[in-house]
Amino acid sequence: MSVRRDQHPLYALYEWTLRPATRVALLLGAAILLSSLAAVSASHQTRQLFGELERARLEHDRLLEQRGRLLLERSTFSAYNRVESVAVETLGMQAPAPSDTRLVQP
Repeated sequence: MSVRRDQHPLYALYEWTLRPATRVALLLGAAILLSSLAAVSASHQTRQLFGELERARLEHDRLLEQRGRLLLERSTFSAYNRVESVAVETLGMQAPAPSDTRLVQP
C-alpha cells in the first residue's frame, strides 16, 4: 500500500514552511532567539568587567595607602635632625669649630 505524496505527514509540514507568513515568523523567531542570546552574553560580560573594575579599585586604594606611608617614611628620614643624628652617631662626624671656619669672598 502506497501513500500518496500529498497525504504524507511531512508533506503538510513542508507546505507549511513554504508559506511566506511562516517564513517571516520563523525568521523573526530566529532573530528573537539570537537577540536574547546576545543580551545574556552582554550581561555576563558586563558582570565580569565590573568585577575586574572593583579589583582594580581595591588595588588602587591599597597602592595609594602604601604611597602615603612611604612619603611619610621619606620625610621622617630626610628631616634635618635625623640626618644630623645619623651623621654624628654612625659616621662620627661633628660640626666644625668656629676657628676652623674660613670665609671665602669672590
